[in-house]
Amino acid sequence: MEFTLTKQSLLELAKLLAPIVAKILGITKSNRDWVKLEEIRADLFAGKAKSWIRLYIFDQFPEVQIENGCQGAWVMGVHGTGNVTKVYMPYARKWMHEHHDDIDWTAKEVR
Repeated sequence: MEFTLTKQSLLELAKLLAPIVAKILGITKSNRDWVKLEEIRADLFAGKAKSWIRLYIFDQFPEVQIENGCQGAWVMGVHGTGNVTKVYMPYARKWMHEHHDDIDWTAKEVR
C-alpha cells in the first residue's frame, strides 16, 4: 500500500502527532510564564530543596523578589505564610544563566 501526502496533509498529520510525541518525550505544553517553585526545582535549581533555594538564592539575592520592588524581579511569595511561591520563568531563566557562578551550589542546607 502506498500513500501520497500533500504538503497540507503532512501539516495536518504533524499537528495530530505533535501532542503524542511531546507526551512520549516528556515535553508538556506548559510554556507558562508563571510556575510554582515545586514544578521547576529540578530544572532551574538543580533539584535543590525549597529551603535551600530560599536561603541561597532568594535571600542572598533579594533583587529577585518582586515584593522588594526591584526591576526585573522574578519570584513572589518567598516568605509568605500560606502563599505558593511562584516564579516568572522568562526573567528567572535569564537571571539564573547570568548569575550561575555567583551562587554557591555546594552550600549545605541548614536544618
